[in-house]
Amino acid sequence: MADTATIDPATIGTGEEPMRTVSHWREVWDAFRHSRIALVALFVLVLLGFCALFAPWLAPFSPTEVNVMDVLQGPNAQHWWGTDDLGRDVYSGALYGLRISMAVGLMAGVVAAILGTIIGAFAGFIGGWVDALLMRITDFILTIPVLFLALVLIPVFGSSRLIVILVIGGLAWPSIARLVRAEFLKLRSEAFVEAARGYGARRLKLIFSEMLPNTFDLVLVSTALQVPAAILIEAGLSFLGVGDPEPRSLGLMLKDAYGLLGLAWWSAVLPGLVLSALAISLNLVADAFNDAVRGHE
Repeated sequence: MADTATIDPATIGTGEEPMRTVSHWREVWDAFRHSRIALVALFVLVLLGFCALFAPWLAPFSPTEVNVMDVLQGPNAQHWWGTDDLGRDVYSGALYGLRISMAVGLMAGVVAAILGTIIGAFAGFIGGWVDALLMRITDFILTIPVLFLALVLIPVFGSSRLIVILVIGGLAWPSIARLVRAEFLKLRSEAFVEAARGYGARRLKLIFSEMLPNTFDLVLVSTALQVPAAILIEAGLSFLGVGDPEPRSLGLMLKDAYGLLGLAWWSAVLPGLVLSALAISLNLVADAFNDAVRGHE
């Protein structure tokens, strides 16, 4: 993204990569904060992140503590969000479940960003048969629903949290790869890349030192858009009984509460609201960030 409004002119023609300046990100933030919905969503997201980070201190009970004397209690002074069919505190479970869901979503997004960036960068820079092969693989994965393929792969490789993260991230990279490839196709003919090539820069240096820094905001936006999808996929996998059973995520809480809607609506509705708030706030923040970045390209 060689935006001349935010590139240091002294770097042009010297082989040094043009980097985004502080003023560029200040302009992005100024555009972002003009959206009241985005600011509200950001506040909700920060609040949820705080609750997830400090869950061990905010939760009044252990999320796995079984108490047969407190089975199916409605919201009350002791159990703010009630209890489930095993007497476990729903509020405490939701805090820890939020922590697991956010961690899985973020890590899966990072995996997708790394794979998509590397594959897209090499495809766009090298071109030829390498580009054609990598893009055919990308197109093939894009045609398969991620949840469906994850349901097939996870039972084969195991349902540990690491496997769930790797599978979700390993299936979410194609959209990032296509965006990075398109950007590299434009950047490889830019003056600063040609200058670096003329100074004898090798292929890997051109990719990782000259061109990749100028796709950072694009990758950041694409990753932000992938995180809420990854969280919902993990919740879907847990709900279907495929995800990691320990510790309990929000999706697994919904699975356990599925048969209790008529007896204890709170055990499903309240964790479901937390999951919905997380996914919606992430989507709104990512969309507003995307609009702010694209408005200052």
